[in-house]
Amino acid sequence: MLEIHPDQLLNLTISFLLPFFRIGAFFMALPLFGSRLVSPRVRIAFSFLVAIIITPVIDVPNYDPISPAYIVLIAEQLVIGFVLGFVITILFQLFSLAGQLAAMKAGLGFAMSNDPANGISVATLGQYYLSMVALAFLGTNGHLVMIEYLAESFNYWPIGSGFDSQRYWQLVLLGGWMFEKALLIVLPLAIAVLVINLSFGVVAKASPQLNIFALGFPIIMLFSLFFFWVMLDEFLSIYLLFFGELIDWMKVSWGIHLNG
Repeated sequence: MLEIHPDQLLNLTISFLLPFFRIGAFFMALPLFGSRLVSPRVRIAFSFLVAIIITPVIDVPNYDPISPAYIVLIAEQLVIGFVLGFVITILFQLFSLAGQLAAMKAGLGFAMSNDPANGISVATLGQYYLSMVALAFLGTNGHLVMIEYLAESFNYWPIGSGFDSQRYWQLVLLGGWMFEKALLIVLPLAIAVLVINLSFGVVAKASPQLNIFALGFPIIMLFSLFFFWVMLDEFLSIYLLFFGELIDWMKVSWGIHLNG
């Protein structure tokens, strides 16, 4: 009969807890898994399962669990886990931001809907884009790529490696990438709406008796809806392009190599 010495059990528990804290924080910050719609018990159970799989294949240093250094390590793993999850949140918020910007350009900014995952009110179009990117994320096995990303993070950010401000500064620069790509999605619509408004101005100047601006709002809305319909065919391609850029960023900035 297999017997486990209490000291061995304690060492196994200590080795398991540190990766578990990072993994748990990661899933708390990860879109979909970290939303209010997912029960905390489900997140804890899933984090526990992933930690059991990952812990045997990584190096976990031995620390005294009642020492101040161990408490610092726990805080370090929580921060790293949240940072890793926040990177993926940026990808989701990119499309949400693009949807809200497009809604304002299309005159649909007043159409608001409740976001049950975050408990806030957002533009309906932004919520629609957020739902689309969630389906694309799951449909392209993005959740499996994220588990690989989490496992690879233990090679780049080993437990006990400490905090490096340069890594977090790179994350700030990634926020600029989010705004850039969101504006890139909305740019064709913004230019088209600008041209339409200029055309209305020319017509109104040429024929002052025509109340052209009374028709301006519905025409812009119709054109915008046509733009959203055309974009549906390219949505998956745009998502895969930006997801690929994010993976390349992980490789260049953080040294995390993925096969996704």
